Amino acid sequence: MAKESSTDMTPNLSSLEKQLLAMRDAFRQHQNDIRKKYKISANEMEIILYISDFGPQRMKSVGERFKIKFSTLTSLVDKIERLGLVKRVNSKEDRRSILVTITKKGKRMLDEYNSQIRTLAERITAVVPQQTQLPQFVETLERATVSDTDVETENETVTVSA
Repeated sequence: MAKESSTDMTPNLSSLEKQLLAMRDAFRQHQNDIRKKYKISANEMEIILYISDFGPQRMKSVGERFKIKFSTLTSLVDKIERLGLVKRVNSKEDRRSILVTITKKGKRMLDEYNSQIRTLAERITAVVPQQTQLPQFVETLERATVSDTDVETENETVTVSA
């Protein structure tokens, strides 16, 4: 079998690039639509996603994670709490400490927010042969989406502007 030259792969690379950009745009539009429906900002969504991913968080931890002042964080959390997406609870370990946790309404909103990804995964599993190619496809995606900088920055803080 002859080895493909880089020029032979250019149409495939271009097509892949176009599909990835189209997916990005579709995801972005869907996410914007959900944020608009629930009347929250991208920053507020990031806080909700963080709490969903890592469980109830101390206000101080959230502020440090996103590098925002406590007063700004308080305003953001006040808003998403009024909307019923999160709630503040006293910590069982330290009653002086306040935790922010996601509510059932917040979980429903995140399900809606992530629904497009689930739909895409279902479509992919419908067209990629399950037994033979799906595990390889998933492994390829995992290798392609993890870089050296991802590992280095995994524990760094994320900056969010208010």
